[in-house]
Amino acid sequence: MSPIDRAERVQEFVALDRRRAGGNPPLELAELTRWQELRDQLEQALGSPPGDAGNRRETLRVRTHLKVQVSFGTAQRLLGVYNLSEGGVFLETERPLEVGEQVCIAFVAPGRSAVELEGRVAWVRSTPDDWGPAGMGVELAPLSDWDRALVAELVEAALLG
Repeated sequence: MSPIDRAERVQEFVALDRRRAGGNPPLELAELTRWQELRDQLEQALGSPPGDAGNRRETLRVRTHLKVQVSFGTAQRLLGVYNLSEGGVFLETERPLEVGEQVCIAFVAPGRSAVELEGRVAWVRSTPDDWGPAGMGVELAPLSDWDRALVAELVEAALLG
């Protein structure tokens, strides 16, 4: 995908994604189908692992260089976010937590105060491979409209940056 094609697809995707997330007005079936096509094309262009029909994520996953404060139990770590979507994050770490462990992740978006999101470790990658570094995938707990808007802003910033 050429840089011009990518930029045009990003702009089209962002406009549809804002309507999809906000529901005002809701996407029509043809628009939702186009949103899904653009999501798949952008993920492929961004080097995300291919999804399969039975394990398709509902939102776009983008690479980012955010740093977040992760709290679990009585401990805290500052970790890098390798990729981010409205449904979860992949945190880079050589010492991933156990699957199922609950975490709190403090995000900061430009011009906003920190927002803490709850989640649980859904899977771990113990050693780096072709798809990314060692770390852990964290599934976010259901988001409020406010938190969803913040995460959507972070996704857009990474996509446009």
